[in-house]
Amino acid sequence: MVLHDSQKELLRDKVCDLLWEVGMRIEHEKIEADMVRLGCERSPGRRMRIPRGLIEDFVASQRRTQPLDSDIERFFRNFGIIDWGHFLIWTGRREAEEARMREGVRTSIFDCGPTKYYDYPTGRVLPVDTDIFVTMKKWAHTVPEIGYTSTWYRQDVPAPTERIESLALGLKITDKVGGIEAIYPEHIKYLQAIGEVVTGRPRETAYICGSQCITPPLTLDRRSASETVERAARRVGKFYVASMMTIGLNTPVTLAAAMTMMAAEILGGMVAVFTQDSEADISGRALASAVDMRNAQVTYATADCTIVNLGVKELFDAHFGGHLRVDNFFTAAAKRPGLQAVAECFAAAERFARLQGVSDVAYPGVGTLDNNGTGSPTQAVLDLEIRKGQFMGRGVTTDDVAIPFAEICERVQREKDFLATDHTLEHFRELRASSIFRTDDPAAGGWAGDEKAILDRCDEMWRERLEAYAPPQLPDDKLKALDEIVAAARRELLGG
Repeated sequence: MVLHDSQKELLRDKVCDLLWEVGMRIEHEKIEADMVRLGCERSPGRRMRIPRGLIEDFVASQRRTQPLDSDIERFFRNFGIIDWGHFLIWTGRREAEEARMREGVRTSIFDCGPTKYYDYPTGRVLPVDTDIFVTMKKWAHTVPEIGYTSTWYRQDVPAPTERIESLALGLKITDKVGGIEAIYPEHIKYLQAIGEVVTGRPRETAYICGSQCITPPLTLDRRSASETVERAARRVGKFYVASMMTIGLNTPVTLAAAMTMMAAEILGGMVAVFTQDSEADISGRALASAVDMRNAQVTYATADCTIVNLGVKELFDAHFGGHLRVDNFFTAAAKRPGLQAVAECFAAAERFARLQGVSDVAYPGVGTLDNNGTGSPTQAVLDLEIRKGQFMGRGVTTDDVAIPFAEICERVQREKDFLATDHTLEHFRELRASSIFRTDDPAAGGWAGDEKAILDRCDEMWRERLEAYAPPQLPDDKLKALDEIVAAARRELLGG
């Protein structure tokens, strides 16, 4: 626990006071008008001052489904990425995926989608182009432990159609891609159309993910506001309001002040969404970062970020209707694959587990670096190997095969070991061993035993795995339909 009850009550009042005395900047005329109609007032600075009565109406609607929160929160802890969790819930695949997780490691990879690629052999950071995009999708498709991979942002495709084109291309390469963010409001109808093609269900919305991301301080900007109105008009029925406040930059540096501002951003954004669709599934997400005062760089990897995120969640659970998602860790600040990224992930997951009082928090590394902007398959292999090392197995077998009692007695009486027995020969493969982390003496057999040796092997492994790629077999009519959607988007959004 981060906050005591009296502290939550104090912060509740500060948040509500901030939303009334200063308010949210809403960069959309329709949302402004609807908020005024429901009791908000325009301040002299043209911010929407939100009264407690409207906040209470919103909170009452959220509390009807708040009991589901604890189960959903546990679900997101295990799946490691909000977009994958949403996609599984919205497509009805959650139960099947959880069953797979009980049998072995299943994870998502590359979070919500890098724009850059770390090339380990050269140490260069490259913009994501189509070749890199295709290679990453093929690799993810071949790895059985990966259940979901993000749709990376390509830099060699025009921005107005890139999300639509990349999702369509990704679906042709692998069945492990899911919903994406509608960067432009015009994307919504095309993402619905793609969902209909892939699932065969009318008005499918599972391929519409992403958030109404609040721009600090307390601004629902034109893009997010327009996307909100379009979602409501097309009856998507799902909204997801996120704040990515940076402690010491766009909040005061003290933790309580950061919690106040972040909670006000999320709550104000959720109320604005509520005025557009009062029956929708509305959730929030707290993603605090902090300024490293030694160099003015931004990082998500400090204890302060974890404390602020969980403090805001406790505040929402107690007073604002819950439905707030907090990652066990968002992303590493390290700019290169290796020990720093691993240490950041481990430390963040441990802090989260301790403050939440839970034990089922998996290692959160997903192959991303530099605050989620850079994807590294080398780091992804390392992260996946660590995740596999956490898997405890499916229980202990206690039958006569597992306990060769007569042989145990005989070997003990003769004072013999078990290394050369038939039983060991038949079962030694059941022992788990990593091909990345070795027990060799350094330099024996060419193994250096250092961080570089581990990363070299990780880089070799993902490249070797590519040789096993075989594409999913999408029916010709679905392939044609995807191409037609892309062509229509190009005509509308690019004028040709």
